[in-house]
Amino acid sequence: MFRKIALSVYAAIALFCLPALAQSTAPAKSDLSLDEIIAKHAQARGGLDKLKAIKSIKMTGKLVVQGGALEIPMVIQAKRPDMFRMEMSLQGKTQVQAFDGTVGWTISPFMGKTDPEKMPEEDTVQAKDQADGFFEGSLLNAKAMGKTVELAGKEDVEGSDAYKLKITDKKGDVEFEFLDAKSFLTIKSASKRKMQGNELEVESFPGDFKEVNGVMFPFSLEQKAKGGPAGGGAQIVIEKIELDVAVDDAIFKFPAKDAAKEPAKK
Repeated sequence: MFRKIALSVYAAIALFCLPALAQSTAPAKSDLSLDEIIAKHAQARGGLDKLKAIKSIKMTGKLVVQGGALEIPMVIQAKRPDMFRMEMSLQGKTQVQAFDGTVGWTISPFMGKTDPEKMPEEDTVQAKDQADGFFEGSLLNAKAMGKTVELAGKEDVEGSDAYKLKITDKKGDVEFEFLDAKSFLTIKSASKRKMQGNELEVESFPGDFKEVNGVMFPFSLEQKAKGGPAGGGAQIVIEKIELDVAVDDAIFKFPAKDAAKEPAKK
């Protein structure tokens, strides 16, 4: 789930700073089967039934960049079946990224775009993927999302043994998720995504797991991108998670106003 949040903040982080990635080591042989690992992961999260029962999520927190020198308040809201909205505010300006199940759109004042614009097709596909997998995550929702999961052995992740799982989507794009061998919670994910015409290789490290209504959620996420400008790391800090709160579908819809623009033709 939290990896989906990370995908949403790629553009915002690119506006500020991203450090380089660490190199991973060769994987070792796993002592458990793929099905056993995924089952233990579901149990560690609180159980698949509890995850599937969640109808909406509201997260309040901040994006911390430039080594802690800059904190950007953020609110993330998601609602089944596949709606998502994220807002980040700074100096009186609010960046919005949203998806209503069909249409993805943004407001990007930090890039000089103050009117709502529909996402290009490629970004809309990524937005749908993020919305579809937001609640259970790619591992537990892989079949419904048309993805395949393979066990790629075990690796050391910053001193902890972790099961390395390879997730491949219909287009052949690959992401990796690393589950702690003791807790079976995600401690790292890695993927490549295109952003503003450039390919970014990103690693994310969720942590500070806490229980909310019987379900385990990470309340922090450190993010690192290879080839980004120097100047410190980026971290998402979640201060509050609310489940099954009332959320109006209208907030996910593309604003119906004359100022709304279509994506530029390529």
